[in-house]
Amino acid sequence: MQPQAIGIEQVENLSDVAETPDISRLPENTSEFDEFRRLVLSEEQGKIAELETQVKSLQSQLDSIPPASAQEVSDVLPAAIKQSSKVNNNLSRSTLPVVEENIRQSVKENPQILAEALFPAIGPAIRKAIAEALGTMIQSLNQTIEYSFSPQSIKWRLEAFQTGKPFAEVVLLKTLLYRVEQIFLIHRETGLLLQHVTANVNNEQDADMVSAMLTAIQDFVKDSFMNSPEATLDTLQVGELAVWIERSGNLLFAAVIRGNAPLAVREEFQNAIEQIETEHETDFEKFEGDSAPFERSRPILEACLKYQTGDKNNKKKTLFSPFNLIGAALLLTICVVGFFLGRDYWRWSNYVSDLKNRVGIVVTDSHHGWFKNSIQGLRDPLAANPTEIINDYNLVADDVQSTWEEYQSSNAEIVLTRAKKILNPPPTISLTFEKGILIAGGTASAEWFEKAKQISSVLVGVKEFKTTQNMSDLQSKIENQTVNFTCNTTELPENQTQNIREIGENMQMLSILAKEAKKTLRIEIEGSSDLSGTSDFNSKISRMRAEKVADALIATFPSLKNTKIKAVGLGTTGNIGCKVKFKLNLEQ
Repeated sequence: MQPQAIGIEQVENLSDVAETPDISRLPENTSEFDEFRRLVLSEEQGKIAELETQVKSLQSQLDSIPPASAQEVSDVLPAAIKQSSKVNNNLSRSTLPVVEENIRQSVKENPQILAEALFPAIGPAIRKAIAEALGTMIQSLNQTIEYSFSPQSIKWRLEAFQTGKPFAEVVLLKTLLYRVEQIFLIHRETGLLLQHVTANVNNEQDADMVSAMLTAIQDFVKDSFMNSPEATLDTLQVGELAVWIERSGNLLFAAVIRGNAPLAVREEFQNAIEQIETEHETDFEKFEGDSAPFERSRPILEACLKYQTGDKNNKKKTLFSPFNLIGAALLLTICVVGFFLGRDYWRWSNYVSDLKNRVGIVVTDSHHGWFKNSIQGLRDPLAANPTEIINDYNLVADDVQSTWEEYQSSNAEIVLTRAKKILNPPPTISLTFEKGILIAGGTASAEWFEKAKQISSVLVGVKEFKTTQNMSDLQSKIENQTVNFTCNTTELPENQTQNIREIGENMQMLSILAKEAKKTLRIEIEGSSDLSGTSDFNSKISRMRAEKVADALIATFPSLKNTKIKAVGLGTTGNIGCKVKFKLNLEQ
């Protein structure tokens, strides 16, 4: 269908619509609307069509390019990165977060990798720093020791006390040949201070101000006194301090030196400035007043802070100089006195330790003095004598003041010794002491047992006194004993006296045990005879023999009077011969 012609009025209406679009005024016919859109948007539609054509063309070109291989990218990437770094540092700033995160993750997962990578660089630096610190400390210590025993050291100690400085520092200053105290690293073109190091941590000088003054002095001297452009100021003397100046293409190196340094130190300065020039070549090209990149040069500068000590008077020292002899004599005296004091203290300590381990001795206090030692405590009279023990440790008794209070020890060994000394037991008695019980074993008189029982009750440490005798054993022993007589006589043979004594002791012991057991002991002494006489004679003589033994027992042991003893004659009953035997009975 052909488009209809549009009249002037319609065009005017369209023009109004373009200026102020109003939907209510658009043509209602679709064909008329399409024609309106063509007229209004024809230019934009053309541009859109052109853009579509360009996009399709670019897409077809991209599709025709084969994909780049990893090898091709690796060949191009280094050159591209190098070119980018020459132009600006945008690439470094953009990749910095990624690199930092990679390092952080690597350290978190395996810190050993980073440690191994840094070790070749950090290890030598740490060892060098430690070696230099130890060398400085040892040199200072050597100087201090060397001058510690000289008369001059007294003057220096007074100076150290007055100034508040350490004695080692005073010795160092007095024996110092030279010391590099400060180093200024200055940018030659601008006169700005790049780095400043000092040997004195308490130095509070304004390094920037000093740097500016050095630069000004350098310019003043050059403008005023030097005709040649190559002429420079190399040395500046300020009181006790000398300023040595070295220079290179970009740097001015100024060292403040106290004392007279050898010319070899200048060579070290020159080597240092050359090293800094080499390591900071790129930093000098980009220098705009920022001194931060030159922080890496501090170890080189600090290595130049050297010093040397010695005899300022250059006097030839000899081994046998008066000062050395006095110092050696003093040192020898100290060693000898220290040896004897140490030996005496060791002997005294062993002596006190020995006393503490002795039974019956309690050490309450001890003191080791310069000329007099003292010790005090408690001592049992039966314990070892501390004065006699002193000689075992080569101590002089007159140099020891001993104070011992007497007491009675409850130690088992001491208690047993005391019991033997006080009770004085016969050879037939053996005493033992265990857990507070004093035990008497063997045979003795009843008087001794009675006395031992009474005395042991007041002995320190003795809670009970016992004997090892048994009533039934004693009874059997006595009943198995006999007293023999000569036939047809009533005389007691002399060889039976000891026999009667032994029987009496056993009876006496049995009587004591019976009394403790609250029993009554009855003793029947039975005499007998052989068949040589008549029956009446044999009966009479046997009774007389029994009475003879009873009298002998009571005479020997009076305590048996309180025991019920009965003498009987058996005559020839049993035909046991001319003997006397015993029959015992214990009644409750």
